[in-house]
Order: sequence, then C-alpha cells, then structure tokens
Amino acid sequence: MKFDVVVLGAGPAGLGAGYRLAEQTRASWMIFEAAGRVGGLSSSRVDAKGFTWDIGGHVIFSKSPLFNGVVERALGPDALTHTRESYIRTAGRFIPFPLQNNIHRLPLRAMRECLDGLIAVEQRGNAQQPAHFGEWIPWRLGDGIARHFMMPYNTKLWACPLNEMGYYWIDGRISVPASAEIEQAAKDKTGNHTWGPNATFRFPRRGGTGALFNNIAAGFAPHIRLRHEAARVDAKRKTVTFKNGNKVSYGSLITTAPLDHFAQKMLAAPGPDLLRAASGLQHNSGLVVGIGINRLIKNSRCWAYFPDPSVPFYRVTYFSNYSRLNVPRPGAQTSFMCEISAGTAQKRNASTIVKETVDGLVKSGLMRPDDRRRIDSGWMMKVPYLYPIPSLTRDAALAPLEKHLHGHDIRSVGRFGGWRYETGNMDHSFLAGHEAASAFL
Repeated sequence: MKFDVVVLGAGPAGLGAGYRLAEQTRASWMIFEAAGRVGGLSSSRVDAKGFTWDIGGHVIFSKSPLFNGVVERALGPDALTHTRESYIRTAGRFIPFPLQNNIHRLPLRAMRECLDGLIAVEQRGNAQQPAHFGEWIPWRLGDGIARHFMMPYNTKLWACPLNEMGYYWIDGRISVPASAEIEQAAKDKTGNHTWGPNATFRFPRRGGTGALFNNIAAGFAPHIRLRHEAARVDAKRKTVTFKNGNKVSYGSLITTAPLDHFAQKMLAAPGPDLLRAASGLQHNSGLVVGIGINRLIKNSRCWAYFPDPSVPFYRVTYFSNYSRLNVPRPGAQTSFMCEISAGTAQKRNASTIVKETVDGLVKSGLMRPDDRRRIDSGWMMKVPYLYPIPSLTRDAALAPLEKHLHGHDIRSVGRFGGWRYETGNMDHSFLAGHEAASAFL
C-alpha cells in the first residue's frame, strides 16, 4: 500500500495532522498507532474498579483559536470549565500557587527569607549570567524561594541534575514579581492566585482527557489503523515496516515517536552522526498512581505541588474535582491522581510505589489515617517517556536530526517527536501536527 502522507502515532500531534489532512480530498493518507487506542499520553484509562484516570495532570487551555474551536466542536456541552485552585505544600501548609506571588502566606521567617532574596536579586542586577538552570533559580528568584520551593521541587520533577539543564525554556512559565508587589500583598493580606495561562481551563464531563481526542479521531476514524507499531523506517526507499508484518510506502512522513528512539531504533542506517546527536537528548520517566477512596472530601482544589523530598509525588491532582464522573459513585468517593518522576538523579520502585503514595497522601494531610481502610482503588501506570528534558545539549542534538529528516520528507513533531518541553502541551502538539500536514499538502 502507498500513501501520499503517512502519520506515525495517534496522540495529539498525530491527530492534529489527521485533522488537517481530513480537510482536503486530494492526498491519500493514513495514521498508524501502536496502541489499541488514540490519544497517546493524553489518553485515559478506566481501572478495574471503575475509576477514570489520565496519564498525568492534563488540563485543556490554549491561546489558539484553531485549537479552541476544535475543542468546542469535539466536546460541545460535555466541556466543563474550571477556575484553577492550585497550591504548593511547603512549611507545613498549603500556599496558593504561584509561591512567588503569595509568600506572605508563609511562616514569618520563611516569608522574610523569600522577600530578602528577591530584594537581593533586584539590587544585584543582571550581571554574571548563570551557566545552567540550577544557577538560574537563585540568580533570578533569590535564595529563599529557591530553598523553600524551586530547588527541591524541580529536583523531584525532572529527576535530573539541574546543572545539566538550560533555562532557555522558562520564558512566561515562571512568575517573577517585584519585591514591592510582595511587600504590598503582605500588608494587604492579598495575593495573585490567577497568574498564568491556565487560570481557567476546560475538562471533559466524562471519559477524562482521552474523551477529547477520541471525539476528534471519530471525525476521520477510517484513516486510523490501531495496533500498528512501526519497527523500521527506510528514509531512502520511503517505506515503513510494522511489527505485525505489514508494510507501507509514503511520499511524506510525519512521526510523533520519541525522536531518540526513532533515530536509534527505527530509522534504517542512521549513521554515526545521527546516533551521536540522538544520544544528546535526555528525558525522564515516571509513574502515575491513582488512589480512589470511599469518602467524599469536599473542597474545590484542582492540584497541588509537593517539593518535600520525603513524599514520592511532585504533583497531586484532585481528579474527582475535575469531573464527578471520574469516580464510579459520584458524590460518595474521592480520587487522587499522583505523579512521580524517575531518572538519573532518582530511582523509583514500582512494586512499592502505591503504598509509598498512600503514606505520602496521609503525611501531607490529603487523606486521614483512617482513609486507608476506605481505599477502593490503587491503580498504577508506568510512563517510560514523561518529559523531554531541556538540557544543555538539546538544541545541538536537534539541529542535525531535524536537518536530516527534513531532507528526506520526514517531520518529527509532538511532545517527544519535537523534543521541546516549552512547546509540548496538548495544544502545541496538536498544532505542530496540523502545521506539518499543511507543509506537506
């Protein structure tokens, strides 16, 4: 079989490509997905007890009219709208996110340390630029905020030495308020809880985040082949061979597979230069643990961050607050979705992580000790590719890989296909696939 355009992967990027390809009638095309469902890292699962889980804390928000229009058409009245209530658990209390804008909620000594750090940063100016992310944190936010949140949290999140990471990806992702704002907020006992692009977000009423992408895919379902895992891509002959024995030819190829895996394991005869470049890409892995209990915990929280190294998770989502239909008995149960990362700087034991997660939820005050006997579900999923790390070596690694692939009519897009954390959200990935398809058309 031969197609004008072949797409590998039916995650957000692959479906973005499919959405664009479905708008025209000239080119022949097909999406091939290794799994038995669409959505990739944005798919959802229902466990044996009937609890719905996402693969991490996804929320739907975007500045793109195109993507927002797709969401509205795909979800319609089943799209819920939430005002973000997110927190940071530090100094024994929950501080509204972002910490930088709410340090007046900290104990007096910790607040003073954070404020003094910001003042020192302002007085110092921008001299002596930092060499890596680990230096950037105190350089830009001060020693207090670095110590109480940013250093321990990012160490947990990335599971990678911070001195191996760049800080080129940060623009717009971290609030950097002036010390005068903080002092005024402390006097007025106010703060900024609405900073950031996801201050409001959408979420499907039923089916988790995966429902969005299931509905998008339904519009061009005949063009999707599930359970087709690509084993080999011959860029010269323009063929893809799948593990099930099938083989197709293409004019242009869009791949959403992890770029390091694509270059090292899938691409025929990549050559030493490409293999060396691919080795410069770093990522972490992770575990998602879902804990469902037979008790309704009444609050309106969305998620919380946990810099404390004594608990395994870096973020916990109050998943039953996203939709009451995420639990099998709405109004009588609560579900927590917990994210744990692993990498070169920290290892995790999958066989004990559910118990460790429950212990951490109790220690952090999200569950009561007697909730242990109310646990109805303890679900766990391994995530081999969690985040592409914005390492110091990333851009130098991407340049030869992208040049080679573009020269062979191949576009690599998506969270791990493009390998750019700063443009790895669901909407970014969808739009990258859409743009790649447009370029080929």
